[in-house]
Amino acid sequence: MAPCRNLRIWAWLVAFVVLSMLSTRIACANDSEDPHLGSLGDYLAAGKFDERILKDSLLGLTLCEDRRKLKSDAFARGLLVVAVKQGGPAANAGLAALRTTPKEVISGIVAAGSMAFPPAILLLLVTNLLPNGVGGDLIIVADGSRVRNLLDYQNYMRDVRPGEIVYLTIVRRGVRKQVPVPIPAIGN
Repeated sequence: MAPCRNLRIWAWLVAFVVLSMLSTRIACANDSEDPHLGSLGDYLAAGKFDERILKDSLLGLTLCEDRRKLKSDAFARGLLVVAVKQGGPAANAGLAALRTTPKEVISGIVAAGSMAFPPAILLLLVTNLLPNGVGGDLIIVADGSRVRNLLDYQNYMRDVRPGEIVYLTIVRRGVRKQVPVPIPAIGN
């Protein structure tokens, strides 16, 4: 009976050490791929990525730099719509914000399952690869001006006045689409 118990303790320790080493290696590998990309959790958490979030009060959007795959297998860089203010011009035009996935729930189930079967803890590596969010429109063009980053967007939006219509080209589910966003006149 004692050797079986010792074996189970050793299995826990080995699973913990392997998971620790691999998750650190994955985190370092992800950091080295592109230092300008971060997870949605990083963007939304207060702290180090705040300078890469833009809150556009004119359209009622919260944006961050991102890239998305098109149906043609090419990638488009632009600004991901993280949040849309209810009743704002962007919401009225139908722009969609990023929705979170149940990644934390799946991670919790795997962690609980590893109590009964310790090697199952290795499945946390797979859950780490799940996306932090789904959907969300990616703005790639504003009235014919290419938008690749926050600076491009701010330079264009500086000239927009109330009462005008801004035509945004977005990527939604891999397909480009043009969306007119009327800016309400002052007093409306």
